[in-house]
Amino acid sequence: MRYNAAELRDLYRDGLNISEFIRSRENSSTNTSTVILYAYDVQAGSYTASLRNQDFAAHKVDVGRKLAAIVDQFGPESILDAGIGEATTTVPILAAMNDKPRRILGLDLSLSRLLYARRYLSAEGFGDARLFTGDLENIPLPDGAVDVVVTVHAVEPNHGREEAVLGELIRVARRALIMVEPSWELGSASTRARIERLGYVRDLPGTLERLGHPPNRWEKWGLDINPDNEAAVIVVAKSASGLAATCDFVSPISRQPLLPRPDCWFCPMDGHAFPVIAGIPCLTVDSAVPASKLAEF
Repeated sequence: MRYNAAELRDLYRDGLNISEFIRSRENSSTNTSTVILYAYDVQAGSYTASLRNQDFAAHKVDVGRKLAAIVDQFGPESILDAGIGEATTTVPILAAMNDKPRRILGLDLSLSRLLYARRYLSAEGFGDARLFTGDLENIPLPDGAVDVVVTVHAVEPNHGREEAVLGELIRVARRALIMVEPSWELGSASTRARIERLGYVRDLPGTLERLGHPPNRWEKWGLDINPDNEAAVIVVAKSASGLAATCDFVSPISRQPLLPRPDCWFCPMDGHAFPVIAGIPCLTVDSAVPASKLAEF
């Protein structure tokens, strides 16, 4: 289902929770991709604007330092922020790392948020980061594409899809998956109530164990900006084997390699083209355009 984004923005400015509004419209008890996409789109710009608040900016620096210390343990040459948003956590992580990764990637469902992320990354000296739209259930990257995958409150709204999302994050990580996500298991009663009301994820450690990747670290995060949304830090270390992936992107439909063209990325194997808008590849299944004859032109 499609919604009028301008009308949703007005509702958001009036203080309405867009996720709850669309869930009610769709009679859904979980956050579908449509819910998440529109909720993120109407919020675009609010996170970088919040950096004008000194306390919020200082909190982000603290978060970045703590996460950088964990990421540094794996000495990554490449890093993916899966659910990068406006890069307000990514930048502090990169700034605090001992060595800047050679390849910096950022994925988000919302193109609007990626535009703000690109502006902020460029302003802070990380303009070489590669940004693209993508769905956490169908990440358009090959197996073992990046050394370290990081999520910060990005897996959060995907209750009911924990196994699919975590399976994808594990698949594209070569050395480690590092997550800071809401914790029903370690949270207070108010946190649990909020997680249940908003349709947030649960049992991430147990899901990882069922996927064959039990966490090496699982504990309260301790730097929660909202005391009613307590998070845990979860670290899964992998034994990297083989060579790093060589192709840039794969089709989220078939996982076959995508080939770059002037205005799109094209998959000859499944016959779909994925547009590039404002320089950002749009690599979700919903963005795919059937174009099986494109290679002939």
